[in-house]
Amino acid sequence: MKTITMMYVTLLPVIFAGVANKFFCKSDFLAWIDEPIDGGLKKSDGRHFLGPNKTWKGFWGMIALTAFFQIIWGLILGIIPHFLSLSLVAAYNNDIFFNLFFGFLLGSAYALCDLPNSFIKRRFNIPAGKEGQGNARWVFIVLDYAVPCVGSIAVIALFSPMTFSYYVGYVFLSGLTAFLLDLLLQVIQTKRKTLP
Repeated sequence: MKTITMMYVTLLPVIFAGVANKFFCKSDFLAWIDEPIDGGLKKSDGRHFLGPNKTWKGFWGMIALTAFFQIIWGLILGIIPHFLSLSLVAAYNNDIFFNLFFGFLLGSAYALCDLPNSFIKRRFNIPAGKEGQGNARWVFIVLDYAVPCVGSIAVIALFSPMTFSYYVGYVFLSGLTAFLLDLLLQVIQTKRKTLP
């Protein structure tokens, strides 16, 4: 149980940033950077490289928001020493500079590892924002939620070495958490639309 708690204490800024970034991307704020990363370019087969949903706004938003939440979380952990001791990076200075740097790395790794999924889905002719059909749907759901976490957990592993099984377990748990949070947000949005 302590191992799971340590993962959540360390990865919470990424989880918060992921949720916040969804709302940020849907807002009109900084609309001028809401442009596709691939610039709308297509391969010779007519398929986009990444698609319209992978934008610079979402990419930089994830990085900036993770750094922001990491700084805020670091301040909170400084007030609650017991929680700070559960962080996998507790051995490092819990100051603004470290948290800004660590948050930047976490967010960058997450954002970068999120791109290959879109590239692969376009190769399988899956429209942007869709998950595929049949058995392939579940494969891409796993990829959508777990692969970005591969990057963030890798960053944590650089600061706090872990075994391969520990690493895989963290990727699975963080991906499952992201999936459940996204599902909860969808349920809340659906209920809000049906309310008079």
